[in-house]
Amino acid sequence: MLNNCFIFLFLFLTNVFAVAQNIPEKDMPFLQNYLPEDYGNHGKIWEIKSAKNGLIYMASENGLLEYDGENWIRYRASKGYTRSLHIVNDSVIFTGADMDFGIWKKNKLRKFQYTSLYPFNKKIGGVNEEFWGTYENKGKIIFISHQNLYSYYQKKLVKISAPTTFSESFLVNGRIFLVDERKGLFEYKDDKLKLVFSYPNTTPIEISGIFYHNNNLNIVSKNQGIFRLNNGNLTPVNMEVSALIIKNKVFSFDTLENKYLAFGTILDGLYLTDYDGNIIRKINKSTGLPNNTILSLHYQKSGRFWMGLDFGISYFDLKSNIKYFQSTNNNFGTGNTAVIKDQLFYLGTNQGLYVSDWKNIYNDDQQNSFKILKGSEGQVWTLQNIDGKIYCGHDNGLFEVNGESFTKIYDQHGILCLKKINDKYLLAGNYNGIAIFEKQGNTWKFLKKMRYILGAVSQIFQDKKGDIWINIPNYGIIRFNLDKNLNPVNRQFIATDHLKGNFPSLFIDSKNIRLITSAANYNYNFSQKIFEEEGFSSHHIKIKNISSGFYQPLILNSQYGFYSVNNGFAIEKLSNRQIKTDFTSHLLFRTVQAYNNDTIIDLSNGVKIPFRYNNLKFSFLIPNEDVVEYQYFLENFSENWSTWSSKNTLEFLGLKEGSYTLKIRAKNQNKISEIHSFKFNVKAPWYRSNLSYFLYFLVVLWLIFFIKKYNAAKLKKQKLLLLKKEQNSLREQAEKHKNEMLLQRQKQLEIEQNNLREEIRNKTIELATKAKDDDEKNRILYTISEKIVELESNPNVLKIRLGEMRRLLKTYLETEDNTFEIQMDDLHQEFFKNMKKRFPNLSIYDLRLCAYLRIGLTSKEMADILQVLPSSINVSRSRLRKKLNLLPEDDLYEFLINL
Repeated sequence: MLNNCFIFLFLFLTNVFAVAQNIPEKDMPFLQNYLPEDYGNHGKIWEIKSAKNGLIYMASENGLLEYDGENWIRYRASKGYTRSLHIVNDSVIFTGADMDFGIWKKNKLRKFQYTSLYPFNKKIGGVNEEFWGTYENKGKIIFISHQNLYSYYQKKLVKISAPTTFSESFLVNGRIFLVDERKGLFEYKDDKLKLVFSYPNTTPIEISGIFYHNNNLNIVSKNQGIFRLNNGNLTPVNMEVSALIIKNKVFSFDTLENKYLAFGTILDGLYLTDYDGNIIRKINKSTGLPNNTILSLHYQKSGRFWMGLDFGISYFDLKSNIKYFQSTNNNFGTGNTAVIKDQLFYLGTNQGLYVSDWKNIYNDDQQNSFKILKGSEGQVWTLQNIDGKIYCGHDNGLFEVNGESFTKIYDQHGILCLKKINDKYLLAGNYNGIAIFEKQGNTWKFLKKMRYILGAVSQIFQDKKGDIWINIPNYGIIRFNLDKNLNPVNRQFIATDHLKGNFPSLFIDSKNIRLITSAANYNYNFSQKIFEEEGFSSHHIKIKNISSGFYQPLILNSQYGFYSVNNGFAIEKLSNRQIKTDFTSHLLFRTVQAYNNDTIIDLSNGVKIPFRYNNLKFSFLIPNEDVVEYQYFLENFSENWSTWSSKNTLEFLGLKEGSYTLKIRAKNQNKISEIHSFKFNVKAPWYRSNLSYFLYFLVVLWLIFFIKKYNAAKLKKQKLLLLKKEQNSLREQAEKHKNEMLLQRQKQLEIEQNNLREEIRNKTIELATKAKDDDEKNRILYTISEKIVELESNPNVLKIRLGEMRRLLKTYLETEDNTFEIQMDDLHQEFFKNMKKRFPNLSIYDLRLCAYLRIGLTSKEMADILQVLPSSINVSRSRLRKKLNLLPEDDLYEFLINL
C-alpha cells in the first residue's frame, strides 16, 4: 500500500447523504489511492465487484484479485487478461478472460480453485475471443465476447452469435443489454436476442452505460451525451453534466442506490450527479486521483465507491462526514488549532495564523483560500474566543486578533493554552509555568507569574468545584486551588509515567474528569484520588493520520469539529454522526495455520491436528471496514474473553491435546458482531493416544501374567537351588575346614622357613666374617714367619728386617680387603634389586649401607668396615633417609626390615 496515501479533497456539495439518504451539503470524503506496486503490479483493473462478506474482487490483467482491506491475493488460471467477473456468493465466482471463462470455488481451506468451462482450446477461425462480460440471468450464467454469447446452465452451454460484433454489454434491473456495432441495442431474453432500437440515421453510437429513470431507458454515450428512449426513438437529454462528458468521453458508468449517476471519463476523472444530471461531485487528478482515466466503477454497500484507473485503484467513502485539508494545496503547514468568528475561519498552524472565509474552504475552486496574517509567522499553539474576541497563543507571546489584524499584548514566549477564571482573570500556560492576566477595561493586562508552577503547561481546566487542573507533559497532572493572592494551594500531583500509552491529554466535562492516552482511557476517582483505567475509546482512530495527542475534536460550533492531522487538518460534520446499526461485512477467518519448526499447514474448520503441529496462528477481520476492534475466547484454554483490541492476529503455542473452539467477535463503535467460531482438535501424541493406552493395558496384563508365571517358576527354581545350596554349603564347609588346616600348616611352614633362612643368613655372615679374619691373620703370620727365618739366617739385618716387619704389619692393617663387601653383596642381591627398582637414585654405597643397617650393624661397626669415621656414617644415614622419602618419625631399620 502506498503508505496509506491519503489524498485530501475539497468538495462543495449541495445535498445530504447517508445510506439510503442524500449526500450531505458539505460532504467530506477521504480518498484512498493504490498504485500498481501496492497491489502487486497486476495491471489494469477492468471490473470491480464486492461479495456479501465484504471482500472486494477485481478482474485484472494478471488474474482475479481479492482484497480484504489489508492484503491483496491474486488467483491466476487463464493465460490472458481476466476481463469480467460475476459473484454468485462468498464462495463461487465466475470470470471471463481471453480465450477462457470458468468458475472459481473455495475449498475447505478458504482458497479458490478454478475450473474452465470454455469448450475450445484454440482460436476459432483465427479469432481470439475476449470475454469482457459475465452476468447472471434467471439462474443462467452469461459470458459475452465480441463474437458470441454463451449461456451456462446445468452444466450445459448454449452459444448465440453476435449479429455483427458486440461492443458492450450491460446488466440493468436484471435485464441484459448488448450493443452491436452496426445493428443497435439488443436485449438477451430466453436464449434469444431482441432488438431494442436501431441506431438513428444508421449512425452508430458508442454506448458506455444504460440506466432507467421515470420508467424510461436512458443511454449514456461515450462522446455524444445522454439519450432517452421514447417509443423506440432516441432523443438527446440536455443536462448539466452533458457537455462535460461529451468533452471528456465516458468510458465507465454506474448508478448508486438508484439515486445517483457516476460517469467515469477518459480525460477528466469522475462526475457524480443526481438523476437529473446535476453535478454533485467532481474528482480528478487535480483533486487527488493518480490519473484521469477511469476504466471501472463499483459502489460497495458499506459506502465505499471504487474506481479502477488506467494507472492504479482508488476509492472514497460516501458515508464519510469528514473532510481533509492538505497543506500541499494551500501550503499552510500542520493545523494545531482553529476557531470560527463572524464567518471567518482562523487556522493556527506550525507556520503561523491563517484566515479564510468559512464558506470558501469547501469550494474546490478556491485553491488558495487561506491567507496568513501579517506578523503571525511562527508556531501557533492555541486560539480561543474569549468575551467575543479572538486570542492567539503564539511561540512569540499572546496576541489579540481582530479581523485580519494581529496585535501583541504579552511577549512571554510559548503561550500554549488559555483559561478564563472568575470572569476577572486569565491564566496562560506557557513554556515555563502560568502567567496571570487581569481584565482591565476591554483588554487583558499581565498581572504576575503564578508561584510554584514550573514546566510547560499545555492544558488548563477548572472543574465544577472550582479546582484547577493543569497538564504538564512528561511530568504529570497537578490539581490545586487558588487563594486570594492567586497562589496555588492544596496541590495534588498525579504522575502519568505509569499509564499505558503516550501523549496523555486531559478532558473535563460536567460528569467526570478523563485522561486519554494513545492506548487507554482513564477516569478520575475522587475518593482514591487516582486515575482508573476504563478501557479505550477508539473514536479518534477513524481520523486518518491524526496528530499525536489529539483524541477529541475541537468544537468549532454546533455543527463542526476540528482535528489536527499531519501536514494539514480535518473537519468533521458533527450533525452527520451516526451510530452504526449493523455491520456491512462479515467477520472472516482469513488464514488458520498450524506449524512446528519445519512445516506450516493450512487448517479447515473442525480439523484434527497432529500433536507435533500444536502451534496455531489465526488471522481474521471484517473486510474493508475501518475502526474495528476484536475480542476472542478459546474454549478449553481461556478463562475470560480477551480485552478489545485492533489486533487481528492470534497465536497459540504448545497447545495440549483436546478439543478447542476459537470464538471471535468484532466491535465497531457500539455495535458488536455475531460470534464467528473455528473448531479444531489437537490430537494426543502417539504415546498418549487411545490406541497407545489400549496397548499399554495389554502390555500391563501381559506383564502381570508373565510376572505371575515367572514368580512361580522362580519359586520352584529357588527350592531346588536352596536344596543344592544346603548340600554345597556342607561340602564347602568341609572343604573350607580342610583348606584352613592346610593354610595354617602352610603359614607355620613359611614361618619356620623364614626363621631358618634368617638363621642361615646370620650364620653365613658370621662365617664370612670369621673366614676373613682368619685369612688376614694367616697372611700376616706367614709373612712374619718368613722374616723371622731370614733374621735367623742373617742376624746382621735385624734392624732392617724389624723395620720391614713393622711396615708390613702396618700395610696389612691399612690395606683394604673387599672380601667381606663381595660376600655381603652376593648375600643381598635380591634385596639390592628391590631397592634399586623402588629407588633408582641409590648408589652402591647407599645399597651397602642399607644392607649393613638391615643386618643390625652399629655405626661404629660400619665405620670400621668402611674405614670411615662414625660421624660420616651418621651423615650418610641422614642422606639415605631423604632418598628413601622417610619422615622424621619413621624408623629406618623398620622400613628396611619390611622390604
